Order: sequence, then C-alpha cells, then structure tokens
Amino acid sequence: MAINILILAAGQVAFDTHDEGYPLCLTETDGMSLIEKIISHTKCIEDEKHYTYAILERDAEKFHLDKVVQLLTDGSDVVRIPDSTKGSACTALLAASQIDPDSELLIISANELVDKDYSEVISQFKGKGLNGGTLTFKSVHPRYSYIKLNSDDLVVEAAQQMPISKNATAGVFWFRKTSDFVEGAKNMIRKNASVNGNFYVAPVFNELILQQLRIGAIELSLEHYRPIKTERQMQQFEHRG
Repeated sequence: MAINILILAAGQVAFDTHDEGYPLCLTETDGMSLIEKIISHTKCIEDEKHYTYAILERDAEKFHLDKVVQLLTDGSDVVRIPDSTKGSACTALLAASQIDPDSELLIISANELVDKDYSEVISQFKGKGLNGGTLTFKSVHPRYSYIKLNSDDLVVEAAQQMPISKNATAGVFWFRKTSDFVEGAKNMIRKNASVNGNFYVAPVFNELILQQLRIGAIELSLEHYRPIKTERQMQQFEHRG
C-alpha cells in the first residue's frame, strides 16, 4: 500500500513583504526552492508514494503554485485552501479526508526544513509498534508545538504554543493509518480544543492517546532542522542555503 505524503503549504506568512509576496515555499537557495528541498528528502522512501499538496487558493490563482507542485511530483493531487481555514489541522483534514483511510500518512509542513532520511524515520516508528510519531528538536520558545514523553519515550501529552517540555515538534507527523488522524482531528475540533481560535496538528495526538494508541518521537540535532517561521529565520535560510 502506498504512503501518502501530505505537504502543508497553505500557511499564512507573517512577513508578506518577503520576495515580492511569492509563497514562502518558493524561496530559492542554491538554485532550488524550499518545496523542492522538502520533496527531495522524501524520495528515499522506498514504498510507493502519493503526494498531496494543500495550498492557498490565492497562491494558485496569483502564482500558479498548483502547477508548480504538480511539475515536481507526477500524479500528485492539489487541494486548494481558502484563507479562512482555522489552522493547520483544518487544512490537513480537508486534504486527508480524500485519502485512503487505511493507508499511512506523512504530514510535512512547508515552512520547516528537516534534513533527515524519512525512510529511516518511518522504519523506526514501525519497529517500535507505534501508531503515530513526530520529529522533535530542543526549544522553549512558545511559537512551537510541544510533546511530553514518559519513561518509555512515548508521548503522553501534546500542546500548541505552550512549552510543556523542551521537546518542540519539527512540523513532521506520521500516522500508521490516515483514519487515525482524520478521526482524531474531528474529535479535537468537536471539543473546540483550539489555540486562539485555530486548530493545529500536534494536539491531534492527544485524541489518539485517549484511545490508548502509541505515539513516539525521534529527536533531531539542530543542524538537521531549520524552522522558517520568522523573517530572521528566512534570512538565515537564504544565507546558509
């Protein structure tokens, strides 16, 4: 069965003056855009892959981002997202609801760059008998989402924009079954478990934990992770390439 790779490229950019208003994921370094770098790190996954991109409706209309991503991965699907969507979980849910519920799901944020062998990551998650997993890095800044681990290195709690540990998530979330994410996201929304009116992917893990599903994490070293959430971080990304 194919693994579904869902790339979330519909986030609102906090610094609209960057690069003449082009989508953040099209930022180029060393002749390659950020979205191309993200895709290149998924190519090592040996299983059959199917790509779905969630992009803003206005980015498709103004910058033809839908055509761009379809050139990068043949046979991919594009889900156009209105500006009014309430956070990344709602964006991901719109796209994931159209995916085979029994297949694997790998959600990747397009404003963070992880330099990691995803085939190795998924193999480790499966080897531990997990139902879901994420990648983490050390931070205490409240702009990120966080997970708390128990003595068995299983996730017991997830929070958005509230440091409950030093384990910040790196915008990568794996689910053994797409249906686990879909149902978890729906339950979270029903409970109105939002942050400032928005819903996010990481707290979906709380719903899976309530079902006694096993969620784990792999820690990244800082040189393998680059967030691009502020103008300064973007400048550093462009400078370092």
